[in-house]
Amino acid sequence: MSDEKPTPSIPDDVASTQAESGDVSPSAASNLRSGENMVSLGGLILIVGYLVFGLLANEYWVAWLPLLLAVFAVLLPRIDNGFVEKIAELPVLMKAIGYAIAIIGVFTLIEDVRFAGSTLDEFIEIIGALVAYAGFGFAFVGARSIKT
Repeated sequence: MSDEKPTPSIPDDVASTQAESGDVSPSAASNLRSGENMVSLGGLILIVGYLVFGLLANEYWVAWLPLLLAVFAVLLPRIDNGFVEKIAELPVLMKAIGYAIAIIGVFTLIEDVRFAGSTLDEFIEIIGALVAYAGFGFAFVGARSIKT
């Protein structure tokens, strides 16, 4: 007796449809383009940076506005497209959110440089700031690459 489990067979019409579309598991997130993915990744980096370096380490805090925009950047592509399309097309929204995060990131960088002596005085704060800047940068590069 062998321990091998039988693999379920996929009907030919379903397999050919999946092969043609290139999408084995259909979802709203799988339809994203790379620019929208980068904006979402930048938002996710900002959220994780806030949770790790702000809430857990209590060292470097991301401001509320970029954090709110980061939540929108992560969740908006995963909401039903019909609901999102009532507001505007998803690429347009993601581009606007990405640029808004990037602009706030520039102001955050200027503020951190201006007050570096009192703000970034420990190694963990510097790492937290670099993580936040990476999130801002990913949002900018993603927004710039979105074609509308």
